[in-house]
Amino acid sequence: MKKQITIADLLKMFLQHIKLIIIVTLLGGLLAFLYVTYMVTPMYSTSALILVQNGSTFESDINSGSNSKTLSGEKVNMNDISSSQMLANTCSTLFTVDPDMKSIISGASISISVVEDSYFLRISSTSSDPHTAANIANLVANTAPQVFKKYFGDAGKVDTVEEANVPSSPSSPNRSKYVLIGLLAGLVLSLIISFLLEIIDTTIKPGDDLYKIYDIPVFAEIVDFESEGGGKKK
Repeated sequence: MKKQITIADLLKMFLQHIKLIIIVTLLGGLLAFLYVTYMVTPMYSTSALILVQNGSTFESDINSGSNSKTLSGEKVNMNDISSSQMLANTCSTLFTVDPDMKSIISGASISISVVEDSYFLRISSTSSDPHTAANIANLVANTAPQVFKKYFGDAGKVDTVEEANVPSSPSSPNRSKYVLIGLLAGLVLSLIISFLLEIIDTTIKPGDDLYKIYDIPVFAEIVDFESEGGGKKK
């Protein structure tokens, strides 16, 4: 009769190999930590913020009305705000395909996106060198007014609101995430090893093994005094 393995048997099996499980699990976490520390290149991210305006967004002589609001002490027409938002969306694409911009961002990891419901553009830069990341983001921000003027003339303007700072710590990789994955991988591997060790072990252990194999209850056990006590006494 084949031996049936229950959940209780698995738990008992894993408890018997608890030292192995702990060692392999910790080893997995340690290897993951060493890998992410010495094998993975840290990346640094930073960003600059620019403002895209159409020609009349901040004119102070706009007539007041139900469709206007105050911004920085000046009345701003809501239609002008909407047109500036559309212009910002256009520029987010334009600044990535323009030849002058492409020569700057070539080989760099740059993203230009519109800040939600606004006419601000976030220029994000990522590099293995923190100074390079900040320099590229600021260079794109400083070149943006020239590119804008080339296509739109005096119909609006682009201003740098916030320059990119040199990041002091890497944005990736996430060491905690790597270590957690290593611990989980070590745990799974240790459980598999424990299970395989138990499967290939063909010895009959005292207790319930005889009953499970032969379906015969065990009424008594004969103790091996030589193995239990280290041999016969003279």
